[in-house]
Amino acid sequence: DDDEAEALRVFQTPQFAALCGQIFRRLFRVYGIIYSSFFGTLEALQMAPHLNTCFKHFMFFCTEFGLLPEREMEPLEVLVKPIRKQYHLSKGK
Repeated sequence: DDDEAEALRVFQTPQFAALCGQIFRRLFRVYGIIYSSFFGTLEALQMAPHLNTCFKHFMFFCTEFGLLPEREMEPLEVLVKPIRKQYHLSKGK
């Protein structure tokens, strides 16, 4: 129908892609804050595995669709590098 066609047109615009990129960069920064400031607390609450799983899925999605520039990932490179390696091995790249 017309609403679906219009939605698809909006999703395919450069403005929408830029907005998505901005949202994912900000989410990545939130993960950075959580890991740098609150990881000890999350470990004490036995919630660290949940955070790690969420971050892994987030990174798989970002890697699949190229949503984060390399320079944005540098602060968490210690965490990002093994996840991206695992992603590429699972995809056979």
